Amino acid sequence: GWAVARKEGEAAYRCTNPHCPALGREGLIHFASRDAMDIEGCGPAVINQHLDAGLVKTPADLYELKEEQLLTLERMGKKSADNLLKAIEKSKEQGLDKLLFALGIRHIGSKGGRLLALQYKTMDALMQASAEELAAIKDIGAVIAESVVTWFANPLNRELIDRLKRAGLNMEMQAQAGNESHP
Repeated sequence: GWAVARKEGEAAYRCTNPHCPALGREGLIHFASRDAMDIEGCGPAVINQHLDAGLVKTPADLYELKEEQLLTLERMGKKSADNLLKAIEKSKEQGLDKLLFALGIRHIGSKGGRLLALQYKTMDALMQASAEELAAIKDIGAVIAESVVTWFANPLNRELIDRLKRAGLNMEMQAQAGNESHP
């Protein structure tokens, strides 16, 4: 029921509803995907089940799931529930770069997430950065910098970060051994 909008210079039309159910669903699927938080066994069908049952609305809700809740879902036995909970727990170890990509901040791909994580090292430091500081990083332009600052300025996103912190997700970039210029 909300209008769609297209930014000048972009081909895509986007929903303007900040609480769009379709965007929320796609955001959860992206968050759990292999390239993001890599939660094995938490693909689109499982996300849809969780949404339909009212178990999750945000990525932070995944980290609050209990075995009893999962066992109420169709085709979710004890072993499947245990495996999913272990995969969710394991995803907490992912680095800041993966978390930034998983959050789906507009225009920030996996490379952008990695660059920001390497530069700022912690979520708290990144959240304090200005658009000008971010844009000064090689390969991070004004559009990405503004997207990051705008995303962190949203109180709902700040609350999400706080919930993810309390759940025990890694909010730091681990030092990488070796030469960063090599693939």
